[in-house]
Amino acid sequence: MEKIKVIFCGTPQIGADILTALTEMENVEIVLVISQPDRPVGRKKELKPTPVKEVALLNNLKIIQPVKISEAYDEIAKIESDFIVTCAYGQFVPTKILDLPRIDSINIHGSLLPKYRGGAPIQYAIKNGDSETGISIMKMVKKMDAGDYYIQESIKIEDCDDTGTMFEKLAKLGQKMIKENLVKIYNNELRPIAQNEDQVTFSKNISTEEERINWDDSTVNVWNHIRSLSPWPIAHTFKGEERYKIQKVKILNNNVEQKPGTIVDINENGINVQTNNGQVQIQLIQKPGKKMMEASAYKLTNLSDLKVGDYFE
Repeated sequence: MEKIKVIFCGTPQIGADILTALTEMENVEIVLVISQPDRPVGRKKELKPTPVKEVALLNNLKIIQPVKISEAYDEIAKIESDFIVTCAYGQFVPTKILDLPRIDSINIHGSLLPKYRGGAPIQYAIKNGDSETGISIMKMVKKMDAGDYYIQESIKIEDCDDTGTMFEKLAKLGQKMIKENLVKIYNNELRPIAQNEDQVTFSKNISTEEERINWDDSTVNVWNHIRSLSPWPIAHTFKGEERYKIQKVKILNNNVEQKPGTIVDINENGINVQTNNGQVQIQLIQKPGKKMMEASAYKLTNLSDLKVGDYFE
């Protein structure tokens, strides 16, 4: 068979992993890569290429990075393609571009649609305490993540998982699925399945305010909230006007029934904090202006900015 011509759109690491899988397929030719513009990162605000761009450059692929993809319509329209494949691109792709490929425009989405349409499906699955999530390969339409899906596969969310580990697991699952199914879609061997609109839920991008820990919630919900934001953008809490970032906690069976947010104990294992029905132990914490560190350091090195009886608001 002739090679399947693919235009790929993506930006972060999970997109780079899918692009890598496509480059490994002997029957696929990547005719164009589209990624978000490079962004300044770090304290020095140095421009850093997106992970997708790095893969494109490594494989000598043509890449464009329009501020708005609609502005690149004429350039994209000149390129003959069978598919547009997207994964975590970060922009809405207009219908006039979705209609350009000969066969279809498809998206690799990190949830079991119709659950968690939107930009943060992995975070919401963990935050809500789901036991599983997965990958959907779906047709792209104008309405967000509303297209029929060709295939889905699920994967368990373990207690040890956070958003970082689930991104890695879902990237591997997505790589496997695109390799197994792109040719089937090309050959019309998979029939699209309509989403059940009665079961739709959404996962909007998480705001800075929503990253804040609510200590007056259950122990399990506090634990899920923190791991859903680890290792980025990281949950936070305040003591007075000082903001502390908290990346990892574990659930304790203790409950001394103090006010939620109260530091109950500081020991060689971490910092115990009251919730509304129990306690969690902070294991990784970042004080203002410092690096992330083991919370046990507060006991072992006699750090003085937090002490038993202090209160996280």
